[in-house]
Amino acid sequence: MQIDYEKCTGCGGCVNICPQIAIYFINNKAFIDQYLCTECRTCVTACGVGAPGVSCRFPQFIIFSGKEFVNLTS
Repeated sequence: MQIDYEKCTGCGGCVNICPQIAIYFINNKAFIDQYLCTECRTCVTACGVGAPGVSCRFPQFIIFSGKEFVNLTS
C-alpha cells in the first residue's frame, strides 16, 4: 500500500483504524510502514479521499500459470 500525498488531507482516519498500526504521520501526511502493512486494505475503505492505494510490493516474483511461467523481472 502507498499513500498519494497529493490526495492525503491528514485527517488521521487511516491511522486510527489500521489493525497493524502500520500507518503514522510524517509532515501531517499519512505514511505506511511497508514492513508492518499486511495489505488488508482497511485504510482504503476508511479514507474519504482515496489517498491509500495498492502498489505491487514484490514485482520480482515469478507468476506460475499452468505448466508455463512468466518471469516479471525480464
